[in-house]
Amino acid sequence: MRKIFGVAMIAALVHGPAAFAQAYPSKPVRLVIAAAPGGGTDVLGRVFAQRLSERFGQPFVADNRGGGGGSIAADAVVKAPADGYTLLMTNDQLVANASFSGKQPYDVVRDLAPVGLMGRTPIVLGVNPNVPANSVGELIALIRANPGKYAFSSCGNGTPLHLAGELLNLSAKLDLAHIAYRGCAPALVDAVSGQVPLFFNMLGNALPFEKGGKVKLLGVASPQRLQGFPQLATIAEAGYPAFEAFPWYGILAPAGTPREVVSRLNTEITAGVGTSEIAEKLRSMQFVPFTSTPEQFADIVRNDLTRWTNLVREAKLKAE
Repeated sequence: MRKIFGVAMIAALVHGPAAFAQAYPSKPVRLVIAAAPGGGTDVLGRVFAQRLSERFGQPFVADNRGGGGGSIAADAVVKAPADGYTLLMTNDQLVANASFSGKQPYDVVRDLAPVGLMGRTPIVLGVNPNVPANSVGELIALIRANPGKYAFSSCGNGTPLHLAGELLNLSAKLDLAHIAYRGCAPALVDAVSGQVPLFFNMLGNALPFEKGGKVKLLGVASPQRLQGFPQLATIAEAGYPAFEAFPWYGILAPAGTPREVVSRLNTEITAGVGTSEIAEKLRSMQFVPFTSTPEQFADIVRNDLTRWTNLVREAKLKAE
C-alpha cells in the first residue's frame, strides 16, 4: 500500500504543473489595468479580457487601477498570488518608472513575469506650423542656430514621451527645455496654439491635428517607417541610428506564475492579435499589432530598462 501511495505521489509531482495548466482557469481571472477607463491601455485591456474570457470559458474581469503612472496597479499584481488568477495589463510606462531609481516598491525584472505583447504605439516628433522646419534635420539645425530658444512638450514628467525628447537632446547635443503637462491632450493643445513650439506625442493623438494643418509631423521614433505613413521618416534616419522610443502594451503576471499557464495565455494573446477583428481594432487606434514570446517580451523589458536608466543618469533627470 505504501508503495502504491508513493508512486501516486511521484506521479502527482511529475504531472502536477501540466494538470494545473490544463485545468486553468477554473475560476474568474482578475486583469488589473494600469490606467483609468477610456485610454488606450484600458481599451486594449478590455478587448483582450473579452477575448480570453471567450477562449478560456471563464470571466477575465477588468479592474482599473489608475494612478502613480501605473505603479499602483503593478504593486497590486506583484503582491498577488502567483497562480495566474491576477494579471497586469500595462504599457512601457512600467519600465520608464523603473528607470528613475527608487520610484516604486518592486523590481520590474525580478517581481513580474512577462506574458505577451499585443501592440506598440508610435511616438512622433511634431512642431507648430510656424516653426520653419520641415524635417528632423532642418529642425535640429534650427535649434542649434538658436540656443536656448526652443522647448518641447510631453504628456508628463517621466513618461516615455519625456524620455524621447531627452533622448533627442542627448543624441543631437541640443538644449531643448522640457515642458511637462498633465496629459497628452493639453500638451498638444499648447503646441497647436504656439505656446510651445515642439512636441513628442502619440501618433494617434497628433494625427487629427496634422490632418487639419494645425501641426507638422517631422519624424517618428520607431525603428522603421510606419506601414501606413511611409512619408514620415524615422528620427534614426536623421543621423541617429540608435534612436528608438516605441512604447509597448502587454500583459504580465506575478513572478513565479506556472510556466504552463504563462505559455497558454501567451498563445491566446498572440492568436488574438492575429485575428482580423482585433488587428483592425489596433490599427484604427494607430497601434502597430505586435506579438512576442514571453522570453522575447522579457528581453524587451530588460533592454528598455537599461536604455532608459542610462539616459536618466546621463541627462541627470529627476522623478517628481
